[in-house]
Amino acid sequence: MTPPPLRAGLIGTGFIGPVHAEALARLGVELVAACGSSRGIDALSKRFSVRETYADYDHQALIDSTAVDVVHITSPNRCHFAQAMAVIGAGKHCVCEKPLAMTTRETAAIARAARRSGRVFAVNYNVRFYPAVLKLRR
Repeated sequence: MTPPPLRAGLIGTGFIGPVHAEALARLGVELVAACGSSRGIDALSKRFSVRETYADYDHQALIDSTAVDVVHITSPNRCHFAQAMAVIGAGKHCVCEKPLAMTTRETAAIARAARRSGRVFAVNYNVRFYPAVLKLRR
């Protein structure tokens, strides 16, 4: 039996938020919820037909939504730790933009919690296979 399709929620409507929304659309993943600034959430929800919107970065309401299976975190870097820990605590899958956190201690705490969660937790390192990065690594 095929599992039901994932339904995504997006935290953050700035520069990278719409990039994630577009990628989800191309993959056929429904973006059912989003939160961000009051101004940004209106534009994003209209462009991607988002059903649930939460202004003023009400990320906890988005995380608590029963319509959301996976959360994409594209908010300002300083918010990643608290939001990632909330997603893990809610038992949902998570894709977090880089940097994962602001300190190595926070990063280690997220990694431990993610391992224990039994859910997928991914960091979007999108440039690791760029030719310049590969050359630098060599």
